[in-house]
Amino acid sequence: MAFNYVERNPIPRMGLDEPYSFIRYNKNVIYKPQENTLEHFYHALDSLVAQKRKKVNIVHFGDSHIQADFWSDRIRNNFSQEAMFGNGGRGYIFPCSMIKSTDPYNLKVSYTGTWQGTSNINISKNASWGLAGMVSQTTDSNATFTIDINTRSIYKYKVSRVKVYYRTQDATSYQVKLVLKDTTLYPQVLSSLGYAEFHFPATQDKITFQLEKNYPMQNQFVLEGLSFENDEVGVQYHAVGVNGASVFSFLRSPKIEDHLQSLQPDLIIISLGTNDAYTTNFQDKTFKMNFAKLIQRIKKACPQTSILLTTPGDCALAGGWNYNNQVAGKRILELADETNSAVWDLFTIMGGLGSVNKWLANGLSAYDKVHLTGKGYRLQGDLLYDALTQDYAFYRFHQRNLTKKN
Repeated sequence: MAFNYVERNPIPRMGLDEPYSFIRYNKNVIYKPQENTLEHFYHALDSLVAQKRKKVNIVHFGDSHIQADFWSDRIRNNFSQEAMFGNGGRGYIFPCSMIKSTDPYNLKVSYTGTWQGTSNINISKNASWGLAGMVSQTTDSNATFTIDINTRSIYKYKVSRVKVYYRTQDATSYQVKLVLKDTTLYPQVLSSLGYAEFHFPATQDKITFQLEKNYPMQNQFVLEGLSFENDEVGVQYHAVGVNGASVFSFLRSPKIEDHLQSLQPDLIIISLGTNDAYTTNFQDKTFKMNFAKLIQRIKKACPQTSILLTTPGDCALAGGWNYNNQVAGKRILELADETNSAVWDLFTIMGGLGSVNKWLANGLSAYDKVHLTGKGYRLQGDLLYDALTQDYAFYRFHQRNLTKKN
């Protein structure tokens, strides 16, 4: 193992003190069609470790497996605990309860006024969806919302900056301001990418956002996302998901490129496919075509960014096995070859077809055999973290050998 030869390597989180015989630990690797597939991300990590840059940004988006943030938060926490990577901030979020959906488990959200919204799975509507795939709208200029990212979080995240994504170029939109104790803050930056950025005099845990009507034509406000950031050195792990989302859902998000550009991601992880394949009439060619379009849009917006695709895990369908997820995984692997994207094959790592029954028997899967329990998602987070960081260790080992030869 490269861990024996490279100084300052990330510590594996998935110990074998509680091994599960059905999990294929030997398959817990990152598939890369080319040697340089994740090179941009690994170069960024190298620069972070060498203290040549302050931030490495990872953006993880997908469906309900991500919306609750159990899986992605485990990975975020693992990066935060590793001294060589550090705690770079909480990152991009959406207060899902403002559209009557489920918030990430570690956010505390409250609001006043009447808010209505929709997500990109609603095919009867169109909206200015961005990376979050959700929007929340109000016509009440006195409406407020408050986000607390630390009270329910295991690890604490300093906040010294926040981006508020909304229709900044829309003359009918209310403006947004922040209230910190007895201080009112106005944005220091109003970006053409569609966000207002606020800088704080001191780090914050809980932030209240208020609206302001300055002109007669202003009559509404549409919240598209938020990013809680700081000036600390480290990995910043952004994660958002939409319950029920398919690949096509995110193709319907017109502002996904702008939001991604604003976050300057070094690695984008896409976890979609479960809902596409959760049907008795799965169109795998259409699924692959849509996924290719989504990757093309992402590459156009962030041409240097590394991309990692995760396959949908094993799950049940109408009381029986779902063969579609295996097919979806094969199409994702084909796309990886065609787009030079990396793949983490969850379906295979879980144990393959029918393995979800074993996950259920061991308290790792929910009873619907689609979602996991908290314990299952934490295990999944440890597995992906280990696969990614061990692949990074091998990359460093290889680079070190090349340097010696030269």
